[in-house]
Amino acid sequence: MSRIQIVALIVSILLILLIFQLIRRKKLKEQYSLLWFLTVAVILLLSLWDAPLFKLSRAVGIAIPSNMLFLLALLFLFGMALHFSLLVSRLTDQTKMLAQKLALLDRDLRKERQADNPVGGPASAQSRAEQGGNGAE
Repeated sequence: MSRIQIVALIVSILLILLIFQLIRRKKLKEQYSLLWFLTVAVILLLSLWDAPLFKLSRAVGIAIPSNMLFLLALLFLFGMALHFSLLVSRLTDQTKMLAQKLALLDRDLRKERQADNPVGGPASAQSRAEQGGNGAE
């Protein structure tokens, strides 16, 4: 086993331990951990058995197998960036929708309070005090 394979094996083991720690501490959701475990498995596979990397690099026309590894890493990072961009876009839309629903509920609650409490009554003074008024106009 070459020195680079030993280093890749150690890095893979450390990454697996890191992923488990992040899951245990609730910093990483299980659905994303599967993707990272798959990534570590590919790194481990290519570090221990480099024949697929040589075959793939020859099939694509890349002379140096390490360049093929960098291309695969770049494609993976591009895929992750695209995935997280889609996730952020969806969460942004959901946040906007929730803010609009909250504003409508707040408006309805204020209208209901105004309808239930006649103007000038003790409840309306309390309502004005909650809204920042002093109640004595």
